[in-house]
Amino acid sequence: MCGIVGSLQQPVTPETLQVIAHRGPDYQDVYQWNNVSLGHVRLSIVDLSVAGNQPMHTNDQRNTIIFNGEVYNHLELRRELSGISYKGHSDTETILYYLQQKGIEKINKLNGIFSIALLDKERKKLFLARDPFGVKPLYYHKKDNKVTCFASEIKPLFQLGAPKVFNEAYLTTFLKLRYVPSPNTLFKNIYKVAPGTALEIDIETGEILKEHAFYTIPKTNTKINKNEALEQYDYLLQKAVKRQLMADVPVSLLLSGGVDSALIAKIIAENTSDKLQTYTAGYNMSDTDIDETKDAQHTAKYLGLSSKVVTLDEKGFLENLPNLIKSIEEPLGSQSIYPINFLSKKINEDGFKVTLTGQGVDEPWGGYNRYNTQQALDKFGGLPFPLIITFSKTIKKDSIRRGLNTLAQKSRHERFTESYSLFDDTMLKGLLKRDVYHFQDKTFTADIIHDKLKQYQLGSKKAIEAMMILDARMNLSDDLLLYTDKIAMQHSIEMRVPFLDIELMAFAESLPYTLKLGLFKNKWLHKKLAEKHLPKEIIYRKKRGFYMPGKNWFRASTGEELEQMLMEDNGIFNTYFDKNEVQKYFTLHRKGAVNYEKQLYLLVVLNLWTTSFFK
Repeated sequence: MCGIVGSLQQPVTPETLQVIAHRGPDYQDVYQWNNVSLGHVRLSIVDLSVAGNQPMHTNDQRNTIIFNGEVYNHLELRRELSGISYKGHSDTETILYYLQQKGIEKINKLNGIFSIALLDKERKKLFLARDPFGVKPLYYHKKDNKVTCFASEIKPLFQLGAPKVFNEAYLTTFLKLRYVPSPNTLFKNIYKVAPGTALEIDIETGEILKEHAFYTIPKTNTKINKNEALEQYDYLLQKAVKRQLMADVPVSLLLSGGVDSALIAKIIAENTSDKLQTYTAGYNMSDTDIDETKDAQHTAKYLGLSSKVVTLDEKGFLENLPNLIKSIEEPLGSQSIYPINFLSKKINEDGFKVTLTGQGVDEPWGGYNRYNTQQALDKFGGLPFPLIITFSKTIKKDSIRRGLNTLAQKSRHERFTESYSLFDDTMLKGLLKRDVYHFQDKTFTADIIHDKLKQYQLGSKKAIEAMMILDARMNLSDDLLLYTDKIAMQHSIEMRVPFLDIELMAFAESLPYTLKLGLFKNKWLHKKLAEKHLPKEIIYRKKRGFYMPGKNWFRASTGEELEQMLMEDNGIFNTYFDKNEVQKYFTLHRKGAVNYEKQLYLLVVLNLWTTSFFK
């Protein structure tokens, strides 16, 4: 709902706040205490009065908070407190006093989406925290291993003195995963607070005294049966959607042609008297594998909802992509930034500040094909590895190539890495200049995955369970949720994700994977629940995905224009990449020999990002 900025070295000025004014156009303010400077821009959603403005102080002035997001169970938490004279009814005021009375250790009781900075003047400590699934971003800069400043976005850090330095150590990780996992970024010495983590910082030195992971992975409940799980899922999802309608302003919904957003729409329609306004992105082309318009409109009509369609085209993509890359600040491989941008723009123009989405289902409920590969490995065991590696090099279809590369690996973290890798090591050897490729550590990304598996203590989990848990904390927070927040907030829109409700996710991640998917049957329990609320024609439609028609666009004039842009680059991109090899990818894609739309898009994004931030 807002944007936060803080510094331990220099004042946060109104000019600094102006860099993130889009995150909070309703009010802004700065507070200074000793060497600590805290700034906040507000998007008013809960308690629209001045009582909800930030920075906010306790009555005794001991604690000051700046907070971005929503805590949906704040009224429940408020009932646990006593002896407080409240000035308003905002969730900010609740968590300010809750953390003062209960301690930062009780931040795990907050159910919501948030990034928080809490200043404790008596203890001379600053606490930074981010919600368990990283819905709300929070960055910080370190100099000589000391924190100097932090913010909801990266650009204010540059305003506060953080230098722009390309973090080349994570280049191959980005090319494989399509993002850089927390806490790192492609900017050297600029970090993300990891999901579900709180940092304790000494405000006099900037030293991080403690890093506390406050969200625990639930144990698998092997005793629950299908009927019990279905009943509990129904109860918790309805509870999550209802609590995320918390707002003193109207709420809208992103409606795709799929089951996930349709399920949310049905629950909202049953629990509100106002006619829900929905928004769908479509394309002015005949490719029915991309355009969800008809399916979404059918769903809206069935549920009696108001439906608006935002139509996108190829020209708009070319014109807007450079600014979108600047907005998300980190290069990401998701093509959905294009439709989410124009949906957010339209929602803002129609006077909304809040919209709900169906994001966050595939990870906990088994929606990706890579989970089927892991399930097959668990079920059938080892395969002739050398033969698979040789065979995979001849495969042209990207998903099959990655699947075979996955089967060829013996260790879990290497299998996971290959399953994610958009560019495998063979591709990178040709794509990167010889000296660059030999400089890169070939096991670096796999080592990151290995460390994440240890961090979340996933060694005892089945591979499929471990991957789903990891995806909810990497693929979601560092890619999908990151671009959603950055693009939506560029238009002063808060995106809410009911499927990532903390209570609901604790339940989902406690279920055995056998209730989520069978062999090549994805999101089993999720779809069974949908059958209680929606007709099967909506539930079992062909999944179209939420992205742009890049395959066709990169084979047309758009591809030619982008290819020329990469060939003419003389900056960082030119330093690292063999342009002849890059050109081969464009040529093969244009001829229809291989669909390289994802790889080409990733290279274009990286080029635009380096051009935007390092010239």
